Amino acid sequence: MGQGVSEANNAKNLLRAAVLVQNIPRLCRLTPLFIGRSPSGFVFETALANFIINLFTYMLSGHIVGSCWYLFGLQRVNQCLHDACHYTGFQDLCMEFIDCGRGNANEKHGLHQNWLNWKQNSNASKCFQMDGPPTGFDYGIYAKAVNLTGKNIITRYIYSLFWGFQQISTLAGNQVPSYFVWEVLFTMAIVGLGLLLFALLIGNMQNFLQSLGQRLEGVCQMIEEEIYRLCLMK
Repeated sequence: MGQGVSEANNAKNLLRAAVLVQNIPRLCRLTPLFIGRSPSGFVFETALANFIINLFTYMLSGHIVGSCWYLFGLQRVNQCLHDACHYTGFQDLCMEFIDCGRGNANEKHGLHQNWLNWKQNSNASKCFQMDGPPTGFDYGIYAKAVNLTGKNIITRYIYSLFWGFQQISTLAGNQVPSYFVWEVLFTMAIVGLGLLLFALLIGNMQNFLQSLGQRLEGVCQMIEEEIYRLCLMK
């Protein structure tokens, strides 16, 4: 569109990259624990320890998925506003309304009427209507993230965490993405992550039960040997 890239947009891209990259070391540190062993090789032997580590892993995964969901939802709102600006008669000015890095159009040009026209623009209004096409923008799985931006930070974090935890647990079975390719791929990634965590959970519990069975078998064998020894002494 020939609109260029502002400093604020570069900052947003850097923030998105930081949110995504910071979670990679966390998963690398937690994965050995989730499969039943700590970095020192210790095997969790209690049901409570296995429950806590599995729950913590699911919570961390929900945090990552929820953070990505909220971040991608903001990006979809930004894309909707850019598309709406492209079809207005004052494209350069509305870009200043959208992107704070381009300056304040009201102070720079004194065109208050353009700001009112932009607020009342039908294409821009569709970006905040959650009913989807044809009256609103098709946000797909990001519909709940649009109005979430107006809430306080605690509500935003808790709801995003809940959304991520729910989608991992249900394999995103209650979500219908739009035709946007990256949204479809993100939904597929959630399904794949949910399946992976579920498989690791089953394997971890199976190993725990086998280890517990072997311990019980060893204890029973020791008791039998002790009883046999006592019988011989008599």
